[in-house]
Amino acid sequence: MTHLTSDCISIGSYQGNIAPKFDNDILRAQLVQIADLLSNPEAVRLSKGVDYVIKVPLQTATGEIMVALKVFKRQSWLKDRFDRKHKSKAERSYNAARYLEANQIGTPSPIAWLDRWENNRLLESYFLSLFQPAVCFRDALTEIYTDSRDNEKLMELLLLVAPAIRQMHDANFMHGDLGNQNILLPKNTDGSWAQPQFIDLNRCTIATRPLTDKECAFDLSRPILPGNYLSFFKYIYCKDQMPSKTLDKYENTYRERFAFHRKSRKLRHPIRFLKNRHKKPAHSYPDSKDYWLWDEKTAQPMIALSRKEKNQHRFIINSLKIVGKTITALPSIIGHYSAVKKQSFKQKVVLKSRIGVALHPHENYIGNELKLLGELGNPPVLIRFCHHENEVIWDQTIALIHKLYGQGIEVMVALLQDRQAVLQPEQWNAFLKKIIPAIANYTNHIEITHAFNRIKWGVWNLQEWQQLVAPAFALQKEYPQIKLTGPACIDFEYMPVIAALKSLPPEQKFSALSHLLYVDRRGAPENPQGPFATLEKCALLKALTLATPHCDDKVIISEVNWPIENTDIWSPIVCPYVTPKWQHKPSGESENDYANYMLRYIVIAICSGHVDQLFWWRLSAKGYGLVDDQNQFKPRLAYTALQYFFVRLGDATFIKKWPSAKNTYVMEFHNATQQILMLWRTKGESTDLPKFDAQKIYDRDGNPLKAAVISEAPIYLVRTFPT
Repeated sequence: MTHLTSDCISIGSYQGNIAPKFDNDILRAQLVQIADLLSNPEAVRLSKGVDYVIKVPLQTATGEIMVALKVFKRQSWLKDRFDRKHKSKAERSYNAARYLEANQIGTPSPIAWLDRWENNRLLESYFLSLFQPAVCFRDALTEIYTDSRDNEKLMELLLLVAPAIRQMHDANFMHGDLGNQNILLPKNTDGSWAQPQFIDLNRCTIATRPLTDKECAFDLSRPILPGNYLSFFKYIYCKDQMPSKTLDKYENTYRERFAFHRKSRKLRHPIRFLKNRHKKPAHSYPDSKDYWLWDEKTAQPMIALSRKEKNQHRFIINSLKIVGKTITALPSIIGHYSAVKKQSFKQKVVLKSRIGVALHPHENYIGNELKLLGELGNPPVLIRFCHHENEVIWDQTIALIHKLYGQGIEVMVALLQDRQAVLQPEQWNAFLKKIIPAIANYTNHIEITHAFNRIKWGVWNLQEWQQLVAPAFALQKEYPQIKLTGPACIDFEYMPVIAALKSLPPEQKFSALSHLLYVDRRGAPENPQGPFATLEKCALLKALTLATPHCDDKVIISEVNWPIENTDIWSPIVCPYVTPKWQHKPSGESENDYANYMLRYIVIAICSGHVDQLFWWRLSAKGYGLVDDQNQFKPRLAYTALQYFFVRLGDATFIKKWPSAKNTYVMEFHNATQQILMLWRTKGESTDLPKFDAQKIYDRDGNPLKAAVISEAPIYLVRTFPT
């Protein structure tokens, strides 16, 4: 490490020092008359407070430069006495900046420091550095939280700032006041982020040995971030590893201590608090429950808060309402579930138009997707409208729906909320009034709201959900042809579904119960969760429709997929950062298993008779789609498997499920000319085929087979009916 000390020289009535690369007679003459700089009409005050910064032009031998001049306030005699012994804030700032610069750590280039002492009292104190045109970390975060609400932009900042802090600490430099406002983020000429610059250095510690975890933790406790992103920040700081227990412990301790310090400010400075209590803060982050950040890679909002932060905002009354409504509904649901379960696979089911895929209605996708959709045989599609997007995208999506309708393709629409939809209900109402009238005659169903049982989607309680669905039901009175579905909860969490249905007014009724049913994100669709696997969960959904007057007897699974292994931040379960947990652990399923699970899930759900329609999320997506959108829209095995499924069974009728050995499924289908058996095992292989005089045998992807083996990949046995 390079260590520098500053010698003290006289500069007129001041003592101080000037960095060698700036020292010349022209600059010295201006520093002698520094009061003239303060009164320069071109001076711009950059900060408030008693210690403040002004931007001012300064003449040098090579021309004019812009300088950040920090003016330190008069202090008490006790602090003056301390500074006389330990150096003033200005001198400490200068020495710290020189040290960082010498060790190639980002900081605005130091120019000089000046102190004027009289009778051991510090009358004037200044620190000058080059003015760095940049936003601070605080303001960059505020823009993301309030305007763009873009996870990728936030992660870009974390990946920029955390390593810079680590580099600073590795140089044995502890900042001591590392708030978000003290990290500047300049940009390169091409618009990319440049090296972060650390400012406000007078509280620093420059050690002659490596910093301890405790010292590093003190700095890390000052940047303010939502809890889940703070975890990412610490992982990145630790070079993508888990923080040590000591670092984590002290970071939490110091953070809690500083939070208490902020909250107690009104007690420590009551007069100042009363004076400013009605003033709006110059800089403020959203309330913690209002963070909402979208990740385009996985087409979902991110979890922003830690578990502890989420629990601080949960409404106990809301939880009690959900439990209470569920308990009162259980007797009826249990009775219906028992009856529905007994009817599994007992009814004939026409498959046509029951299985669809979701499209991504953005300009750079839709050309490829429409071609791929056509190659699937133009099955039904689901299309999302996202409230956080803009009118240009909404108009393009409306036009796409009209086009699909003209081509005879069935369309279901999903209307997705964000946190702003709750906070600004007039915006949400305007969104619905724009979309619903424009698509009312072109869609089969409209799903209203999305996964409200997940806080990351912006809804904290039943009351907020009711606020979102009410204007859609009001519009249904003007457009009675629309069929609304919901409540579109996610995963095997049926208590919020029950509570949502029971909370609807008598006149409000869904045309179908739509649900996002992810059965097992890390395993086969037949895997049970307690006594409930795919079949049982679908049966329970059907029972819910029979037990409530607020929904027709129809179930739509509007979203399902499996994450694909090795897709990292494109994976819906890994994004937006590959934590140490995922570095050496499978983050999804192989493309082969994904294809197998997809077909098996579809057949179990639809042919059970419990699910009326199912949409695969999504046609193209790197982390979970049938097609890899980041590899020139290359079809995956699942796309080929679904394509052949539609060829073989798209117009078929499910007849029955044959009795079979344990873990073996034998499903019979008929089309106009053929009898078809679809077979698979959940584990292992078997050559013990059912008695069936097959004329042709095909594998999952439509390739002819000479000999059939029942395995985890479904196969098809085909024979033609006698004429």
